[in-house]
Amino acid sequence: MLELRGHKAKVFAALSPGELALYKSEQAFSSGIGICFIELQGCSVRETKSRSFDLLTPHRCFSFTAESGGARQSWAAALQEAVTETLSDYEVAEKIWSNRANRHCADCGASRPDWAAVNLGVVICKQCAGQHRALGSGISKVQSLKLDTSVWSNEIVQLFIVLGNDRANRFWAGALPPGEGLHPDTSPGPRGEFISRKYRLGLFRKPHPQYLDHGQLLQALCAAVTGPNLLKNMTQLLCVEASEGEESWSPSAPDGSFSGLLLPDPSPGVYNEVVVPATYSSFLYCGPISNKAGPPPPRRGRDAPPRMWCVLRAALEMFVSESSPEPLSLIQPQDVVCLGVSPPPTDPSDLDRFPFSFELILTGGRIQHFGTDGADSLEAWTSAVGKWFSPLSCHQLLGPGLLRLGRLWLRSPTHSALAPGLWLSGFGLLRGDHLFLCPAPGPGSPAPEDMVHLRRLQEISVVSAADTPDKKEHLVLVETGRTLYLQGEGRLDFSAWTTAIEGAAGGGGTGLQEQQMSRGDIPIIVDACISFVTQHGLQLEGIYRKGGARARSLRLLAEFRRDARSVKLRPGEHFVEDVTDTLKRFFRELDDPVTCARLLPRWREAAELPQKNQRLEKYKEVIGCLPQVNRRTLATLIGHLYRVQKCAAINQMCTRNLALLFAPSVFQTDGRGEHEVRVLQELIDGYISVFNIDSDQVAQIDLEVSLITTWKDVQLSQAGDLIMEVYIEQQLPDNCVTLKVSPTLTAEELTNQVLEMRGTDAGMDLWVTFEIREHGELERPLHPKERVLEQALQWCQLPEPCSASLLLRKVSLAQAGCLFTGIRRESPRVGLLRCREEPPRLLGNRFQERFFLLRGRCLLLLKEKKSSKPEREWPLEGSKVYLGIRKKLKPPTPWGFTLILEKMHLYLSCSDEDEMWDWTTSILKAQHDDQQPVVLRRHSSSDLARQKFGTMPLLPIRGDDSGATLLSANQTLRRLHNRRTLSMFFPMKSTQGSVEEQEELEEPVYEEPVYEEVGAFPELTKDTSTSFSTMRDQTANPETPLTSQRSFDQPFFPKAGAPGPEERPPELPPGPPSKSSSQARGSLEEQLLQELNSLILRKGETTIGLGSPSQPSSPQSPSPNGLVTQTPGFPTQPSSCSSPSSQPLT
Repeated sequence: MLELRGHKAKVFAALSPGELALYKSEQAFSSGIGICFIELQGCSVRETKSRSFDLLTPHRCFSFTAESGGARQSWAAALQEAVTETLSDYEVAEKIWSNRANRHCADCGASRPDWAAVNLGVVICKQCAGQHRALGSGISKVQSLKLDTSVWSNEIVQLFIVLGNDRANRFWAGALPPGEGLHPDTSPGPRGEFISRKYRLGLFRKPHPQYLDHGQLLQALCAAVTGPNLLKNMTQLLCVEASEGEESWSPSAPDGSFSGLLLPDPSPGVYNEVVVPATYSSFLYCGPISNKAGPPPPRRGRDAPPRMWCVLRAALEMFVSESSPEPLSLIQPQDVVCLGVSPPPTDPSDLDRFPFSFELILTGGRIQHFGTDGADSLEAWTSAVGKWFSPLSCHQLLGPGLLRLGRLWLRSPTHSALAPGLWLSGFGLLRGDHLFLCPAPGPGSPAPEDMVHLRRLQEISVVSAADTPDKKEHLVLVETGRTLYLQGEGRLDFSAWTTAIEGAAGGGGTGLQEQQMSRGDIPIIVDACISFVTQHGLQLEGIYRKGGARARSLRLLAEFRRDARSVKLRPGEHFVEDVTDTLKRFFRELDDPVTCARLLPRWREAAELPQKNQRLEKYKEVIGCLPQVNRRTLATLIGHLYRVQKCAAINQMCTRNLALLFAPSVFQTDGRGEHEVRVLQELIDGYISVFNIDSDQVAQIDLEVSLITTWKDVQLSQAGDLIMEVYIEQQLPDNCVTLKVSPTLTAEELTNQVLEMRGTDAGMDLWVTFEIREHGELERPLHPKERVLEQALQWCQLPEPCSASLLLRKVSLAQAGCLFTGIRRESPRVGLLRCREEPPRLLGNRFQERFFLLRGRCLLLLKEKKSSKPEREWPLEGSKVYLGIRKKLKPPTPWGFTLILEKMHLYLSCSDEDEMWDWTTSILKAQHDDQQPVVLRRHSSSDLARQKFGTMPLLPIRGDDSGATLLSANQTLRRLHNRRTLSMFFPMKSTQGSVEEQEELEEPVYEEPVYEEVGAFPELTKDTSTSFSTMRDQTANPETPLTSQRSFDQPFFPKAGAPGPEERPPELPPGPPSKSSSQARGSLEEQLLQELNSLILRKGETTIGLGSPSQPSSPQSPSPNGLVTQTPGFPTQPSSCSSPSSQPLT
């Protein structure tokens, strides 16, 4: 029992490996109901007062008081040892303990010694290690087997395995009288004296044949342990004379091999592994050797394999029976490439397949299956065969859960290119969801020991043989901060490795630790669902309250559990309600809730505290006791719910509603716990303080929510445009313009509006809008037809959204002028560029000169300029191209551009600025070559709203996809006519096609940029005959050009009756064909007058004219047929001063 500061009563403490558990009483300990479970990893112990000590964790400090000073000392020592144990790595110790003599201390005989004197060749216990340190590093170099793993090279490990404490003591204690040795319980004084006489003075060893002086021998041992050929030199120095009648033992033979222990290795400078003879024998069902991969043979029928007696010795021998003198066949260990455990049949009742079997992939692309009688037999055989053909570094990893073991070639991520000479030789061991990489003996550079957690990989992909220089397939494993490349010995084992690794990296379990993890150590299903809901569901009313289709939700959850990396949530394919149901169902169906069932009493106890600040502090303590995956997942979920309630004004989901919906899933209480609802509600409200969110993250959350909610308003109401800041020339406060940006505003329209607001005359200059990122290191010229708001909303996904902005800058026509022409590039763009990619794959992480080809909408990587088949191909849909390369990448030239693709970044360096602009504009045109040619305008599109024709203001039509392009006055008139808005004034022939189809048929294709004056609407008629005669002439000659080439500075003012560059002559209304032109004119005039008369009569407007009353009249004269004609010098307008009664329409 211990006293805990801040707790009224004493607590019962139980120390287990890696964890300190606190209980209210011993009875609570027996029932398993704990107060707190403290993970000891990363903790420290500090003794304070007479009976007190502190346990310092990364989250808080626990102050304990023991019953006495002796109890305090015992607890502090036990805790310190437990903390040290959490930092221990038993890999080296297990290898050294494989020699039975090393399982006891060389000096006192204590069991499981975990220290060693490297230069003396002995394994010692902790108590003896303290006395060895007192001798000094010049006599004894003490290292821990569990803590100092970095100093334990493979060669030093082999030295201790070869020697062992028994052979080392033949040298150091060969003359020790019987009964004068140490015991495990010897006190420190006699222990230190004995060790000093044994090693410092060398009183118990026999004379050395080469070194008569003991000091010279110690110096030679210290030099040998740090020099080359460590294994050979050390074994020669620690030689011993054989006594009479005893077989002479010499560590090394004249040829350098180790008799009975090591296999000879002809390669110089490479040590050999210790091969422990693996022997096993039993009956196996031996299938035939095949050259094709496939399932094991059936147990029954004509193709059933024979049951044979198999013996594993120097070779795997197969006999007909136990008494057979000669084997039918045998397999040598050097012929084995890979060992794999075959997956059991999906149907347990299927008796035609072996439920427990394994396969051996042999050299030459051969494979043989073996069936066993049960799980124990399978484990025994796979362990024995694994030790039989694999190096010693793999032996300690063999055991239950083994899936595959075999040779692999590993490419270090630091290498810059894929070349056969740069691959490292190793052995791969797949066990559970971990891939262990071990060094392999033999020629070539050995691979370093490593481990990969497959469920935490960001990507698993296969590079085909056609895309690699050595024409072999590569398996790419992308992990946080590094990329690994694996290659098999042949196609058969590579395919088996790929299938096994992809299967092990998949999901399928219902535990939180069994899920595929994202970069933040959060299950991918949680990350993907939260991202989807944040982008598309924050504005949805009743989010998480409205349920989706149960069948779709179950199917989506099954897809995530099968392989979460392959599931891509898309707005057109998945409903928000289905995604929210999937997220809640995932948390509800976990084996153990994300809040941990064992901590449920602590959650409830915290909810009962009277003060809110006390409750929040208690919540932080409980969260600190959660495992890392649970803690990060809970923080991510609470952060998401915090964002949802920030949009409560739109989605009507307050904190209380969210807590009621998620408490049954987070705590798995089926909605019966009011305490859980209160805990979750206060966690959401106190998210910033409970999870220690800094001010920058809070600002980013507010920005994201603001942009998302503003985007919602823009979609619903055209008056709710987003207000943005745009800079001109430089990012200075004086050069900033603030304006509203609608969802349909393009970069060209934005440029015109900003220049008009600043009163800047464009003249002959070309102004382009740039998207700035990385505080100016990356600049992207926006295509004139790109929508600005869509690009700005993507800034929320940046690590620093405030580093992005919009900038207007003047560029030369030679650099960006091609963006404003409708001419498409006929010949593909090709050139030599210096390239680097992230993550590094084929091109590595250094800039290399490679040929690139821009063909259509794809960027191709060529081996040579005239290559017909590309090495790599990247589609440009959805990619972004930026001028510039980040400085920390150290580009070879100051002219380069960055191409951001879906899963990677390409950094391309050019030789000069012109080449950089040429590549960038070519990529932009390739991405947008299907859009209409750009029309440069003198005024902003806002002027269009101020232009009037008659009594109808010419406003851009919004609310559909057709509003994406900027319209001239005539185009606006046609669109209004299609909606029957102006049909009573100017009847036109309407078609059955859409507005876009009609415009595509009517709009001419401009080979050069056209400059027009928006609002210069031409007069319709000078007289009726002129108007309709012009229409007939152009109808009869459709190929007649509508306009001639004009100068850049001359504005376009067409003559009356002549159609402008975007105007088409009005067509006759549908009806029977006319017999003569005069009849056509008469019918049209009569129809027009009838419509005007009927409109006036319906409205009862007998005193108000057709024009706007506030508009001044212009000198006009009526034509003989009643139509208004223009007086020279004045634009044509309907009469605004005369009443219909004074102007009869007959």
